Amino acid sequence: MKIYLIALLLFAALFLQPILFSAPLRAQSSFDLVQFSDSTKYGWRDLSDRLDFRADFTERQNLLQIYNIESQSVHENMLKSAIFPGWGQFSTGHFTKGQILLGSNLVLFGTSLYFYDRALGYHRSYEKATQVDEIEKFYKKAQEPFQYSVIFLGFATLFWAYNVYDVIGSTQEYNIALWDRIMRENYRRPIRLTPQGVEIEF
Repeated sequence: MKIYLIALLLFAALFLQPILFSAPLRAQSSFDLVQFSDSTKYGWRDLSDRLDFRADFTERQNLLQIYNIESQSVHENMLKSAIFPGWGQFSTGHFTKGQILLGSNLVLFGTSLYFYDRALGYHRSYEKATQVDEIEKFYKKAQEPFQYSVIFLGFATLFWAYNVYDVIGSTQEYNIALWDRIMRENYRRPIRLTPQGVEIEF
């Protein structure tokens, strides 16, 4: 039985050898070295064009490195504005917008806190009251400032959420302006590579 198995394996090896080893040889023989080394398909007419392309590519890489170092992260600025309204806008140079958002949030939160403090004072008087008419009076007085407190807190929350959302656009504007400044100061070629794509300057 073992002799038959060995003979069968030898026969299979002899039969499959031409198939296994001829395919790579055929593929290798069909490789066109001239076409592979032809630089004109990349638009390079000669070695000088190839060197110019390499220098241009290296320069663009260097500019992108500068951009990556100086650009600001959208997520970091969102976190800043979430912690302190207007902080992200200040980081991107939008000082007026940051002041408006900061002032609005402070006024709204402060007004909400003021009415809540008044409602809390009436509520303390309500808890200490012993007469029925005083209990009703302080209970009613506590309702109105508490409702105002909730309303202003709602507006403050909306302004806070808008402040976090707005910093996304502010950061993108900052990064676009940064890239334009880097290109203007360091790159003088008519074809320019930007984070949004390729721009051709006429």
